[in-house]
Amino acid sequence: SCGHELAVGADIRPIHSGLALSRRNETLPGGRKVHVQLFQNPHGHKFEVITFRKADVSKHWPADKHFSWFPGFSWTMATCPRCKTHLWAFQPSLWPDTVTKTTFEESEQTFLALITQQLLQEDFASSLLITPKSFNS
Repeated sequence: SCGHELAVGADIRPIHSGLALSRRNETLPGGRKVHVQLFQNPHGHKFEVITFRKADVSKHWPADKHFSWFPGFSWTMATCPRCKTHLWAFQPSLWPDTVTKTTFEESEQTFLALITQQLLQEDFASSLLITPKSFNS
């Protein structure tokens, strides 16, 4: 939400969950298809997320094995390194010592869920850039 580039479209990785309240496919500008899922946390807050294989976020481990929108995966809070916006990172629950891990291990088995309402699409973010009049000749 601050304009920091967290992820690129090439890193979108659709991870389907049977716990999603709903799901839909959306087409972004440029034709890229995105799988969007709606989840609800235990406090009743609803979030639409897109899953990515990697993103430039700060991850806060250890992981929580108790509740996860993606069965078989432990989650932790992740944040934007610039504005600290809330996101999620997931890794397999069966990894040894998941509870004692202090770092997120990126692999083919890990992914991040970014909240759509807190993401700016690149074309929209670019439209917000203003060239000062003094630069225009």
